[in-house]
Amino acid sequence: MHALSIATMKALCLGSCLAIGLGLVAAKAETTKGEHVSRVCSLIHQASTSNGLPPDFLARLIWKESLFDPNAVSPKGAEGIAQFMPGTAKLRGLADAFDMEQALAASANYLAELKKKFGNLGLAAAAYNAGEARVQRWINTGGFLPLETENYVLHILGRPADNFIGSGVSDEVPPLHPEKPFQEACVLLPVMAASIAPMARIHTKPWGIQVAGHFRRDVAIRMWERAKRRVRALQSAEPVVSQMRAGRRRPIYAVRIGANTRKEADQTCQSIRSSGGSCIVLKN
Repeated sequence: MHALSIATMKALCLGSCLAIGLGLVAAKAETTKGEHVSRVCSLIHQASTSNGLPPDFLARLIWKESLFDPNAVSPKGAEGIAQFMPGTAKLRGLADAFDMEQALAASANYLAELKKKFGNLGLAAAAYNAGEARVQRWINTGGFLPLETENYVLHILGRPADNFIGSGVSDEVPPLHPEKPFQEACVLLPVMAASIAPMARIHTKPWGIQVAGHFRRDVAIRMWERAKRRVRALQSAEPVVSQMRAGRRRPIYAVRIGANTRKEADQTCQSIRSSGGSCIVLKN
């Protein structure tokens, strides 16, 4: 009995020591993570102000790109905290995309050039994501931007990409936090990110199904709401409203939902038609 008690005490002691040790490791990891985020925010502030950009804009963009991970690599091969493709990094004179300081400076410099070229931050962000040629073609001839890009701009600026077409567009950027200074709010960005732009939860999918469209945005949305009530397949869908431009013709506000495959998109569209609605399947 006495021996068992000693063994039990030893086991409890060992367990306590392990728990304390693991707690210290976790606390150290949390401190290291906090220091990393703080440094990222300082570098973002430095890079943005050096290039005439709002720090809040660059912070949201970089968070969207990599979640502040300097070692991030996308499935398409984009590298580092600012997610430069190797070819773009070379053109921008970026020697090491995984070097945070270099990458953030190059990102801010490129965005400043894009803003100058396209006229505002919204189109600059769109071009950073989709490429300059794709955005220029959209401006010139109409059509759609990729859903990913619409999501991207909405997440960063809280407004859809088509709101940035035309002259006299406001470059107002919502602060990361209405009351906290930039550095303090930026450090909290991982916690606040989910509430930055509710519409940014739209999933990026390769196929789109246009389920409503009208010259007026409010009418297009009402058409979508009617279709959603009628069609069970639309009950859990998350739509995106974007402006479809076709040359000089009057633009149309289109409501789309995403699909993972052409087959899925066709099946959803067929369900909509069977219920008396109309739709078009499009490649995003």
